[in-house]
Amino acid sequence: MEDKIKEIKESDTGFIKNNEFKIIELNNKKCILEYKVKKNGLNPYSIVHGGILFGLADTCAGLLSTMNGFTPVTLDSNISYLRNVSEGKIYAEAFILKEGKTIGFYKVEIKDENNNILSVVNINMYNKKIS
Repeated sequence: MEDKIKEIKESDTGFIKNNEFKIIELNNKKCILEYKVKKNGLNPYSIVHGGILFGLADTCAGLLSTMNGFTPVTLDSNISYLRNVSEGKIYAEAFILKEGKTIGFYKVEIKDENNNILSVVNINMYNKKIS
């Protein structure tokens, strides 16, 4: 499993790296990512942009799917924005609701440093088995 995490970190040159998402925990049951709020991640109202929150959730669910031997592509999703922050660290935690042969259902909760839920996301992914 450590080899898979190392491979993911070394091969990423795009979204995860550019947004400085940090893998806190990654195994075949859950994924936790951290994002340190930065000025370029804020919207015009000086709170974390919804796109950052969604990107963090989508990335977290995708990494979880990858750990289970899939190449995931998001089919559809729903995000509820409950609270927001302007500074500090936020954490996305993804759980598997169901993984079938080709479709996976994931729930992601995004929380602040005080464990307040900022967003809840349901994500459905097409999971192609890695051969």
